[in-house]
Amino acid sequence: MIFYLGHIAEEVKVDTKTRLARNKAKSWKYGYDESIDVIIISKDGTLGEIYYVSGLYIGFPEKPDHKEIINWDKTAANQKWQRESTPKGLTEETQFNKEYIPFIESQFQKREEGIWIYLNGKAVYIPGTYWFFLSWYKEEDGYPKLRIIQNELMIFWEACKADYRSYGIIHLKNRRAGWSALCNSEKLEVGSKTENKLLGMISKKGADAKKLFKRLVTAFKRLPPFFQPEVDGNTTPKTELIFSEASKKRKTGEKITEGEGLDTVISWANTEGNAFDGDKMFRVSVDECAKWPKDVPFSQYWGVVKTCLRLGSRIIGKAMVGSTVNAMKKGGSEFKKVWEMSDQLDRNQNNQTKSGLYRLFIDAAFCIEGFFDLYGFSIVEDPEKPVLNELNEYKAIGSATFLKNELDSLKDEPEEYNEQLRQFPRSERDAFRDEATDCSFNLNKILEQVDHNENELLPEDVETGNLTWENGIQGSTVKWNPNPKGRFWIAKGCHPTEDFRNKKEKKLINGITAWAPTATHIGCFGVDPYNRSKTVDSRGSKGSAHLSTKTNTSSLPNEAFIVEYIDRPATVELFFEDMLMMMVYFSMPMLCELSNEKFLTMIKNRGYRHFSMNNPFKNWAELSDTEKEYGGIPPQDAKVGEQQFYAIESYIEDYIGVAREKGNRKEGEMGFMPFTRTLMQWKDVDPTQRTKFDAYISSSLSRLGNQKLEIKMKPKETRSIPFTRYNNSGNTSVRL
Repeated sequence: MIFYLGHIAEEVKVDTKTRLARNKAKSWKYGYDESIDVIIISKDGTLGEIYYVSGLYIGFPEKPDHKEIINWDKTAANQKWQRESTPKGLTEETQFNKEYIPFIESQFQKREEGIWIYLNGKAVYIPGTYWFFLSWYKEEDGYPKLRIIQNELMIFWEACKADYRSYGIIHLKNRRAGWSALCNSEKLEVGSKTENKLLGMISKKGADAKKLFKRLVTAFKRLPPFFQPEVDGNTTPKTELIFSEASKKRKTGEKITEGEGLDTVISWANTEGNAFDGDKMFRVSVDECAKWPKDVPFSQYWGVVKTCLRLGSRIIGKAMVGSTVNAMKKGGSEFKKVWEMSDQLDRNQNNQTKSGLYRLFIDAAFCIEGFFDLYGFSIVEDPEKPVLNELNEYKAIGSATFLKNELDSLKDEPEEYNEQLRQFPRSERDAFRDEATDCSFNLNKILEQVDHNENELLPEDVETGNLTWENGIQGSTVKWNPNPKGRFWIAKGCHPTEDFRNKKEKKLINGITAWAPTATHIGCFGVDPYNRSKTVDSRGSKGSAHLSTKTNTSSLPNEAFIVEYIDRPATVELFFEDMLMMMVYFSMPMLCELSNEKFLTMIKNRGYRHFSMNNPFKNWAELSDTEKEYGGIPPQDAKVGEQQFYAIESYIEDYIGVAREKGNRKEGEMGFMPFTRTLMQWKDVDPTQRTKFDAYISSSLSRLGNQKLEIKMKPKETRSIPFTRYNNSGNTSVRL
């Protein structure tokens, strides 16, 4: 049933006896059934198989008897979709004739309940909205071709409509996947049978919405007479389509009396922040909203639309939100904000997502033109023998190989490679890729490393856990405690070895006696402590720390990040303690921002002053009194900011992604950086507003600490004296 976007529910949501009894009574209700946590999309009172699709449990109608399924009498090879043609002689004038009543009634039933059909031996349920699209939505010369992936999209949409908790769908589109036509078809189908409703459309520009509306009017005029309601006004409207009488079977000559008309309107709006504001909307399609202009940020506009879809706390309308994604600076980031708030697995106390929408991403491999077989199934994997596609061509490879070949041809063209992935995404991350010019660093290398981490790294390649003092005694031995939700992330095999773990020594340096680390030659932590409840962009600030190594002779990898900490413990004091235990456990120093004297005061007062590195760009005599007392580095120093940028820039070029030339690594070798959260901050960082990016700050400080050059005092100059010197200690002077 669901072939691509989900799977049959493994858990038993309802026992067989109850299901069958209620099926017999046809007592299952369309909508969300809280008692079994299932969204029932069946409209005939039955419940069949339940599928788990992108975070939702969707209950299908019960599969009918074999002979009630379309194509039951054909061999599997001949079980294809074929739309029913309008009976000969059925016109607007003859539609009420007796001989056409069975056909018309069957069309209304299929429109309402959907159909079951065998396709190449597989029983497939097609919901009424998609059946209407395939059978009667016609913009151009021909009707749409059945595509299983579109059917699954519309099944998900049906669940969004059925669920009273949902404001609709937000769909991460693929190129030329037919989404706009499906949205138009939905408005025609529901608008032509519903009274006193407003339905609207808006796109990235007013001109685009106008084109969509024109397409809808064209399709409306091509509907069969029994589905086409009468309109009020111009038969080719330019701004709104007003339905004055319902599309329903009537007796010959029967008229709708005053007050029984539909009075339903479909219109389009310019792309403005107040479009449809104040209206009670029944359906809204919001198209290409990841490409909207800066003066109409979609994340703000969604709040306007959401208000239009509810009356008090009750949801009275649904939205079809969909877009391919522009670069982040060109509208993509606004769409991404709403997308991230639309996770159906992350609900608030009202049992709704933060946005109210349910999100759905579809892999581009399921949607490539030319890679659909004769039955509407996607040709994704390479077939054992060539397969005939819908264009009557034989395909020897699948869409996955086709897309891979496209990428392989662009490997030496980083910008084109990145754009190909963004245009034809196989993952959500690909869809939200930036343009290469929008990243301060080498975007291609960062994303190569991210892709490697997602596809090649195993869960056990990064350990998570917490550090504690043995027996709870501060200053004792630090112990590692594995925990799946731990704050510390350590690369596999990168714990400190016994020869320096928990080692420290008392040293007198620059007149200060304090504990000092023993493994300074191996690596350095970078620490960005938080001292604000919120950052400048109003998000909760987190404490961040990274450990990277130098070129060393220990068992730890060379020039590698091996520890990541990005978290906000319950209290800031817990964060301070985490940082101290981290340094003691590895016996390595930290380079810390001087943005939180409270933290560095704690380090000093606990006797660990020499674990806090001094400003690497100054010798001791040049340090300020505060720097001498605590160590650390000024956070707003322009020179430091530049050096942080260069440190990460050079590290990415040398050690991240695929090595394309001989140097620090073998040519073709993939880099080692298992911390994807940090990679993503490197991708997104704006060096002019770096304080928003905790992981960037701490990782760059770690690299600066490892690059620290020992500043040697210049030897005193010895000047030659042009006079003869004598030793006058005795009675007689002796020439020297």
